[in-house]
Amino acid sequence: MMRVRTRNSNCLCALPGFALLMVSMTLGLSGCREHEPRLDDITAANLNDPGKRHPIKYAGRTEALYVEVASDGLGLSENQAEDVFRFVDRYKSEAEGSLTITAPSSVRGHMAASRSFRDIEALVDRSGVPDEAVTIRRARSNAKFGPAVQLSYQRALAVPPACGNWPKDLGRIDRERLPYEDFGCASQRNLALTVANARDLNVPQMETPRSSEKRSATWSEYTGGGGMAGGESKPSLTSSGPAPAGN
Repeated sequence: MMRVRTRNSNCLCALPGFALLMVSMTLGLSGCREHEPRLDDITAANLNDPGKRHPIKYAGRTEALYVEVASDGLGLSENQAEDVFRFVDRYKSEAEGSLTITAPSSVRGHMAASRSFRDIEALVDRSGVPDEAVTIRRARSNAKFGPAVQLSYQRALAVPPACGNWPKDLGRIDRERLPYEDFGCASQRNLALTVANARDLNVPQMETPRSSEKRSATWSEYTGGGGMAGGESKPSLTSSGPAPAGN
């Protein structure tokens, strides 16, 4: 073992023993440092879910259609009837409550709008909206539109989360390996801004009726129209160009 004499002392120090002492003291001091408690697996997994880190909120919005009353009192025009039909169709797909039909409360306005009001009720009933989902009320006519029948409903509006939260250095090593604060926020925000119907984010929509023409064609192929005897395939029905004239 090599021994070294110090400059200001005559004692000899064993280098391997001295190094071992310093290492043991360093390990002891490092063990005194407090560590943050580790997160359980369920909490850590939830923090990786953008839907829980940056949830999309919802707010109510009123959609309204003002149907002006014709001066002749002959009811709805073809364009007005089409507008009412489209509005009711939107109500059925995105509404959060009842459909409200508001008629003028004044005697003069009520008399002028009576025919249009009956036409609107007939269109709503023909569209398949149940009676219990329709609310009838009367109110003063809007000075901007004059005597008019108003249709309105409430729908959910997706409110995107606010992004841009960068409080920590992304280059820092995280022993928990947790995602950064803004993780997944951009995806959630884009989803909220581009979704056409906010109800799709909460509940699935009802299935639309099947096409009767497509159903008939599919059923015809299933019952024997899709193949020929002897295992030969059915000739293609796709039309081609005219055959060349013979010589």
